[in-house]
Order: sequence, then C-alpha cells, then structure tokens
Amino acid sequence: MKFGNEAVLNPLVGGRSRFAVLGLAAATVLAACGSSTSTSSTNSTSASAKTTTSLAAPVSITLAKAINTEPFATANVADKLGYFKSANLDVKIETVAGSSVANAALQSGSVQFVLASSAALLLAAAKNIPLLAVGGIDKGDGVQLVVSNTWMKAHNLSASQPLADRIKGLEGTTLATLSTSDKSVMSDFLEQENVPASTVKDVSMSSATAQLAAVQHGLAQEFIASPPNSSIAVAGGYGTVLANAKELPYLSDEAYDLLITTPAYAKAHPEVVKAMVGAFQKAIAQMSQGSADAISAMQPLYPTISPSVIKSSLDSITFTPTMQQTQVGWNDALTFAKKTALVKPSQNLDVTEGTLWTNQFTR
Repeated sequence: MKFGNEAVLNPLVGGRSRFAVLGLAAATVLAACGSSTSTSSTNSTSASAKTTTSLAAPVSITLAKAINTEPFATANVADKLGYFKSANLDVKIETVAGSSVANAALQSGSVQFVLASSAALLLAAAKNIPLLAVGGIDKGDGVQLVVSNTWMKAHNLSASQPLADRIKGLEGTTLATLSTSDKSVMSDFLEQENVPASTVKDVSMSSATAQLAAVQHGLAQEFIASPPNSSIAVAGGYGTVLANAKELPYLSDEAYDLLITTPAYAKAHPEVVKAMVGAFQKAIAQMSQGSADAISAMQPLYPTISPSVIKSSLDSITFTPTMQQTQVGWNDALTFAKKTALVKPSQNLDVTEGTLWTNQFTR
C-alpha cells in the first residue's frame, strides 16, 4: 500500500475564507498505542457481516468531529452502545470548529482520528498534507440547502419548482457557511443554473447554532447542512429545505463523510485502526436501520429534536455499513472538488486506492 511510506508534514492551520479556524478545545489525552503488544480476536457482527477487532489491552484514543452532524454521530452511537468498549478502546470525542481545526489536531498528534468530508481530505492533499480515509460513513452528498421562510415567501419560492427557478431565486442572499463543503455545494448549484457567483455572498459561522441563529434572525438567508441541523430550522418554522445536493450531477455516489487518520498512524497501529473501523461498522449498521437504540444514543446530541425527526433525518442519509469506499465515489469527489475550485483543475491528485483512501481495514 502506498500510504505506508508517506511522511507527516506541517499541520493545516488555515485555508479558504469559508473555514472556521478557531482554537481547538484542549485535548490532553494522547494515544497510548502499542501495536507491537496488541493481538486481535474476532466477534460476529451480523448487521454488517464483518468481524470486529478486539485489542488485547485498552487503548486511549481522541477523535475529533469537524462538525456535529448525524453521519458524524456514528462516533457517539458507537460509544453509547458500547462498541468502543467491547473493542477495548477508550475513545474521547471532541467536536471542533471545522475540518481545518480537526486536521491540524490530527497532524499535531493531539487526536488520532477525525470525522470529516472528502472535500476536506482533498483540500489537505492539495496542500501536500497526508491524510488517509480508512472507512466511509456514507456516500452521496447528503447536505441540504435550507432557506429562510421569510425569503421564500417574499420571492415566491417553493421546493416543488424546477431547480433552476429555485436557485435563481437566491440572487442577493447571504449563505451562512460552516464546513469545507458548504460553499462548494452552493458554487455548484450556482454554476449549474448559470447564476453569477457574485450574487450570493457567504459569511463564516463558528457553529451550527450560529448558522441557525443567522437564518432565524435575518443575518443570512440560507445555510447548507447535513441532517439533523437542516431539520431544526424546518421544525422551528423558520426554514424550508429548498434543494438537496443529490440533485446535482454525480453527487449521488460521491465519497462523502469519512473516518480519517494519518498514513503514519495507520502504518504504526493497524490493529487499532481495525478496531475503530469495526466499532463504527456496528454503529453505522444501527443508524442505517434507524434503530431505536441508535436514536436513543443520539438523543443527547440533539435534545430539542424529537426522535421522529431524528429518524426522518437518518432515512435521508445513504449510509455504508461495510464502510467500504469505491473508486467511482472518489473519482466523483475529485471531479466535484475541481469543479468548485476546491482543488485547482490543473492539480493532478491521485485518488486511486492506497493513496488517500484504503479498504484495507474494512475487510
């Protein structure tokens, strides 16, 4: 595998204006991993038809979520349902302010795993920052474009209109952005429907709560988010899902939310990576089924959202319980990244298996 020979470079601490680069909450728990002393055993996982690695001795891990979305809630489900514990993993979960902060923490060694999007990984790769996706959480861009009901009413917009009419109706709005992929999705909507990019401004937010407040109080007219954050505005009566990213070409199969580590860590601690992937496979299987156990485990993350709304949001996500990634999915991710200038069109990134991603740990 190609990832075994890559070196760790300097951390990413900046990026485009849409990155919310804030201070990472103190994470003093460092990995106490010793792959040379660990062995593995396997337990049956009927939901995903996979085996789960259980480490011989407890291993402490810190995992950073780039944002608090339902696909990234897989970590919390794995924790609450005991899948980490059964694999002998003591996992501390941190939610940070965007993927640039998460990646910087990963490079510095203060976290060992990150949950982030393929767009974030590709941008890091374009800057020669080595990251490795060791499993896919879901496929297809599951984010939704939520527009304030005030704007919808004033401009006679409806979710039932042709996509071109919906997007053209956003001229003059401000988009509240949070993650690396927000502006990319909006850029693709605008380009596809021949709406000048300059007609939609963007403003960076520090949290999903800030995004929601901006739209609710008229500081912005729309935001792009994954469920259930997109559902909160709808449930609150001040927003409507105007469009889904999967309405864009080639985004239905795109490699999207990922479990990421560094190539160096994966090479040094393969059994730990296998154990993490195994725990996530179990959690994703529960979430893809919308099980009561998964919803109960997620409820503390979204205390103001009803179980039925959480369940509805889960149904809109195309989870990959095996966590296996595909070449088609990564080709689509790179196409999208270049189309939206996240990666320069002239930049020839290698997205074949074994470079930025691997299925070695999902088999």
